[in-house]
Amino acid sequence: MFFIISRGVCEMFRLLATVLFAMTASWVVAEPQTGLQIVEKAKQNGKGFEDMTHKVKMILIDDKGETTEREMLVKAMTDTNGDAYSMSIFTAPRRENGISLLTVAEKGGDDKQYLYLPSTRRVKRITSSNKGSSFRGSEFTFEDLSDQNVADYRFELVKEAPCGDQTCFVVDRFPKSGESGYSKTQMWIDTVYYRPIKADFFDQDGKLLKTMETDNYRLFNEKFWNPETVTMANHQSGNSTKMVSLELKMNTGLRTSEFTELAMRNWR
Repeated sequence: MFFIISRGVCEMFRLLATVLFAMTASWVVAEPQTGLQIVEKAKQNGKGFEDMTHKVKMILIDDKGETTEREMLVKAMTDTNGDAYSMSIFTAPRRENGISLLTVAEKGGDDKQYLYLPSTRRVKRITSSNKGSSFRGSEFTFEDLSDQNVADYRFELVKEAPCGDQTCFVVDRFPKSGESGYSKTQMWIDTVYYRPIKADFFDQDGKLLKTMETDNYRLFNEKFWNPETVTMANHQSGNSTKMVSLELKMNTGLRTSEFTELAMRNWR
């Protein structure tokens, strides 16, 4: 999701972890000076609404250019305690219908992820050893779609550099523990609105593994910037995944009862 996805897959700085989950960032004025401050500003920009629902098309593209399409409904909210919830539910094609991923991030605590498969009627907890696994065959891993706490990383502001017709802060992010599937993530964040533009993910050998890019930002509700497309390309396999925004709504009255294992099983 840096985008994370992101609670908006994903503040996009779950690293979508603002992509999926709303793919949003809002208007800003202040000018942070350190890598940590820049990332915190980008995460803050994904906040400001109580909840959101987002219809998203997922397009899987293999190394031969052949495509497979799926659709998802992504819901997210933050309660009065500051705990965050998000759920991605596949709605098409029929064989994927009802498969869902629930992420619960308690304020000040580690996030919990659960995967539900209707074929087995079972909810599976995603453990730390599974975080690097692919989410339903896509180039996004469970780690990409988790709520990534800035306290778990070290940040370095590398430089400012051109990124398309804009200028971006280039920030390197290093995990403090050995649980991450990445040795480093290099994030490109525009210097005006603090929107995530690109993220390069490096494997444990320091080689470039994946690149995530956003495209065609649009201003939503006169406050939130929403990228129409988020693409994750795997340089080592030649495969890629596109997330295309179809419809985004905010403040629709979601409740915490909609983000439970029972809700996963009973969704229609």
